[in-house]
Amino acid sequence: MFKVVVALVLLGHGIGHSMGLLQVFKVATVNPSWNGDSWLPTGTVGTTVTQVVGSIVWIAAIVGFAALAASVMGWLPVSWFQPLAVGSAVASLAGLVLFPIAFPAFSTIGALVVDVAVLVATIWYGWLPEETGV
Repeated sequence: MFKVVVALVLLGHGIGHSMGLLQVFKVATVNPSWNGDSWLPTGTVGTTVTQVVGSIVWIAAIVGFAALAASVMGWLPVSWFQPLAVGSAVASLAGLVLFPIAFPAFSTIGALVVDVAVLVATIWYGWLPEETGV
């Protein structure tokens, strides 16, 4: 049961990054105060490149956390867990740093908590799903 809960949290976290894509492509307004720009690259490279960067970051987080959930469930090799965990969390954190107002504040804080928890469990503790019966 624990592995299902962990996998659902990771999958939900990944899917949550779709809010960034929805707003970048003007499908939905997730945070009315965000227009798709970033505080860092927009002034240097322009809006279009910034939106491409944002799309890449959000897609990497979505795919990465979905694959991470599959790894927890045993549908992908457990050897993929640590690289997926670190890569997905770093992509998500990069998105949060580059686009800090992309999501509502509660979602941003929740994403930060999950990303840090994944990194601490993976890097600091070296946790793997198979080690705890997950």
